[in-house]
Amino acid sequence: DGGRKSQAVAMPTSGGIAVFVTVIPASIILLLLHSSWIALPLIAALSGGVYMFLMGIWDDLKSLPAIPKLVAQILIALVVAFFGVRVEFFDLGRHVFELALIAGILGSAAWLVVVTNAVNFMDGSDGLAMGSSALIAAALALLSALTGAYDIAAFAMVLTGGLLGLLVWNGRGRLYAGDAGALFVGFYLAALVVVWIARIDGSVWLAPSLFIGFLADVLLTLIWRYKHKRSLLSPHREHIYQLMLSAGMGQSLVAWIFVWIAVHGALIAGVSLIFPRGGAMIGFFLFLGILYMTSRRIRNSAIRHGHLSVAENDQ
Repeated sequence: DGGRKSQAVAMPTSGGIAVFVTVIPASIILLLLHSSWIALPLIAALSGGVYMFLMGIWDDLKSLPAIPKLVAQILIALVVAFFGVRVEFFDLGRHVFELALIAGILGSAAWLVVVTNAVNFMDGSDGLAMGSSALIAAALALLSALTGAYDIAAFAMVLTGGLLGLLVWNGRGRLYAGDAGALFVGFYLAALVVVWIARIDGSVWLAPSLFIGFLADVLLTLIWRYKHKRSLLSPHREHIYQLMLSAGMGQSLVAWIFVWIAVHGALIAGVSLIFPRGGAMIGFFLFLGILYMTSRRIRNSAIRHGHLSVAENDQ
């Protein structure tokens, strides 16, 4: 798949269809049972996920150009944010800043697009992206239940079940989610987290804490590629997880390492709920600093052993 996947032979990428046809019917039943007006953000989140799935199917079949695909993602993210999948404030420590409608829509849409593509970029090794997503969905279900958002907990549990079913094959390298599955899971899960945060009036830093494994790898890799004049849109093998594989680590071990990172991100989110506002931000940046230092050591080791070139190019 354009040099991004880590398998030696072609792999089926229809696993996302199985997740979709599992999650959607059960989620529609939950929506029909949800009589409150606050169901609108959940409807918007699910509708956006359906859109991403359909675009992913098209991309799996036809390999869509990167720019038009990104524009389409931005447009649907803006629509979904307009219909309630958004936060209305931003907090820095204990200081809370109320966001205007436009700022809330733009910021939330940016979050949806970033996470959607981060999950898709990381879906290149057995069980990594889907395993981490399953852990995040399970953590969201638990945290939502603990904070009284039982409807969100139910939706997150349904998604967790769909992902665990896929992992039976994905974790053993027999079936992948494809762009359809990765885009659907990334967008829908990111949207559910936003709806939960808005519902409980929680810190916006809960969201990146839950997704810290995805965000750290993708964003730090993009920064490194920009610094070395690589194309930011072309497929590559310079993610931290890919360098770990190049160093000889097994795909199962790499997947478990990222699940371990997701566990700690969930712990940061959960523990911060019992601390004054600002705890989530502090925990996120402390853990991000640890991951940054670790990624630097991995990248430097890859350069020394010839697994990563520092030559400026446009690969």
